Formats: sequence, C-alpha cells, structure tokens
Amino acid sequence: MTCQEIQLPGEAKSLRMGDSLLEAGAVGPVWRVTRGVFRLERVSDEGVAFVQLALPGDLLGVEALCSERYSFSATAVVDSEAVPLSLDDEAARHRVLADAFLQQQARTAEAVRLRSGTVASRVNHFLNTLAHATGVITQRVRDCDLPYLRDIAHIVDSAPESVCRAMGGLVAPRTRARPARRKLDSVLA
Repeated sequence: MTCQEIQLPGEAKSLRMGDSLLEAGAVGPVWRVTRGVFRLERVSDEGVAFVQLALPGDLLGVEALCSERYSFSATAVVDSEAVPLSLDDEAARHRVLADAFLQQQARTAEAVRLRSGTVASRVNHFLNTLAHATGVITQRVRDCDLPYLRDIAHIVDSAPESVCRAMGGLVAPRTRARPARRKLDSVLA
C-alpha cells in the first residue's frame, strides 16, 4: 500500500492564501497537500521562523503519528487544499512515516535553495517552485496569483524591497509604443 492509496476520512479542506491549516501546539490528523503550497513556520519567543514549504503530495502534521502536538504552523502561500488521512492500521502508519522521512530530506534541500544564494536566484527558485506546484507557467502568473511581497521575502529571507527589485529583473521588458525620437540635428536647427 502506498501513501497515496491510504483512505481519506474527511473531505478536503480548501484554504485561501494566508489561511492557516495547522497551528503549532494543536492536535489533529495527518494531512496530505492536494493543491497549492503551504509554508511551515515555527513560533518562538524570538518571532516566527520559516522552516520549509509543503507542496502537493506532501504530508503535514506527521507528529500525530507519535501522539504529539503539531510542531509547526502551516499557512497557505496561495489558494490551497489538503485532506486528512485515515491511519487506522499499523501498515498505513508505517507507510506514512516512511514517506514523511523521505519527504523531509527533499524539503530540507529545497529550503536550503530558498535561503542561500543571491536574492534574485532565491526568488527565481521560489517562483519556479510555485509554478511547478500550481501548474502555472511562471511568465503567465498574474500579480494577484502571487503571494504578498512580505510573504515571499519571509520565505527567501530577504527584505520586501529586495524581492521587488529581483522580481522586476525577472519580468520581460514591456513593449509599448514610444513616440519616434527626433534626431538631434533637427532639434538644434
């Protein structure tokens, strides 16, 4: 039995950009992301720290397998959806635990790419990850489909102004009709 074959006990939960699926310290089921992207964050006395992204197919709240409270909060980066998993038998629990382990290795590598390198490379990687996860071609993503600049900045560990400049550098220059330039000779004559 694969993790994808595990029965779902409840209906999918749809969340709008910025809505929370999990709150650190709460208890609940293990969830599978079916659409969109979530950001996992740890809340401490020093503030909120980005941990990693969760993409379609990823598991959230695997602490529930160990009868633990959620360690992280999970917030929708874009409009997203997740479904709770039914883990009634030991085989299902083991399969989910194994998948969660492998997922964690991949997401840790992903988080490193989102937090190291130039701001432009981090933003570009985030936008490519977002495009892949949502099935939208990066160049066709409308501004209203993107997370807020402050959220992108938090994810890529940069200032919103730097993210704005980096995104501006990634956008193809606009083609607009400009009035014909007059030659300098005709102006001086």
